[in-house]
Amino acid sequence: MRAMGARGVWEMAKVTIQSIARDLGLSRNTVSMALKGNELVAQRTRDMVLRYAQRMGYVAGAEERERESAQREEAGEHRIMILRKPDVAVYWDKVINGISEEASLNHCQTQVAVVTEQDEEALRLPRGLDEDMEAVFCVKMMNRDYVKKIRQKGIPVFLLDTYKDPGEEMPGDIVKMESFQPVVKLVRHLLDQGMRRIGFLNESSSQFETMHDRLDGYLYAMRQAGAELPAGLVMPDTELESSEFYNAQTFEKIVEKYREEMLPEAVVCGNDEIAKFLTQALRKAGIRVPEDVAVTGFDNDEEGMLDPFFTTVNVDAKWLGRRMVQCFLWRRQHPDAPYEKTEISGQVIIRRSSVKNMYTADRRNLQ
Repeated sequence: MRAMGARGVWEMAKVTIQSIARDLGLSRNTVSMALKGNELVAQRTRDMVLRYAQRMGYVAGAEERERESAQREEAGEHRIMILRKPDVAVYWDKVINGISEEASLNHCQTQVAVVTEQDEEALRLPRGLDEDMEAVFCVKMMNRDYVKKIRQKGIPVFLLDTYKDPGEEMPGDIVKMESFQPVVKLVRHLLDQGMRRIGFLNESSSQFETMHDRLDGYLYAMRQAGAELPAGLVMPDTELESSEFYNAQTFEKIVEKYREEMLPEAVVCGNDEIAKFLTQALRKAGIRVPEDVAVTGFDNDEEGMLDPFFTTVNVDAKWLGRRMVQCFLWRRQHPDAPYEKTEISGQVIIRRSSVKNMYTADRRNLQ
């Protein structure tokens, strides 16, 4: 222990190799070698150094980590770990590219770690996630306990979405896609063509806020127009009913269900991937898109294709990533401020998949 300071608080002296060497009357090099178990140091001396270090609470490697941290602080560098799932979706690559670009402009080092389903279940954190990591960016939602375990290490968490649970506090600062208004516009685009039997198909609207916003947008637009919600066509949580949601068989069963009742005139899908699977299943059943059933998506996953087909909402995924870095830098300056939620707007893009009559369509809005 060292003397009481001016604030009247006893502080534990920092134990270093240098302080051990000074206290034992040895050279710093001898102490360092003894701590590493080097046999060039006499056994008696090694034992003495190890006993003293243990009694004083010396932590191996602490000096090196502190020195590296000080060097980064002096250089204005920050360490960020990006957590992603083991999927190959280009969307998440765009988000990570945005993070990397903005990080490089602001002296931030980024490290990407893949979290498997087994890692999540076992609450196994990635290697390298230590106390020197200044932030963790979850570009895809992890389960609640996994996020809590990261926060227990004292590391701020930044997320691209949050859980749809009004009774639970925000787990960190959030950057998310504004999804309510774009879906309202998509539904009104269908309603304006005279369609009324409009369905909704999504994967997990009850779990995550962004997906629930898309359901809310659909319900709001339909009710505002006085349109009846068609029985059996509002399917907001299909993934929760099937662990293997994204496959042809799942969507073929959905189309069979449609045909048992009455075909929808249109289906608003939670993302472009759902729209693609649904369109393939409809066409396999001999149902034309958009002539028989109009389909809309979300995310603009067809960006870059020579002939994109789906009416969708363009999401600037790279900007979402860049905004996460900006939120992190702001949080460093305001560590005690309440958590914030930043929403990024998107642009509705009308394409052929949702226009039933190409001759009467307003081609100024058709891409």
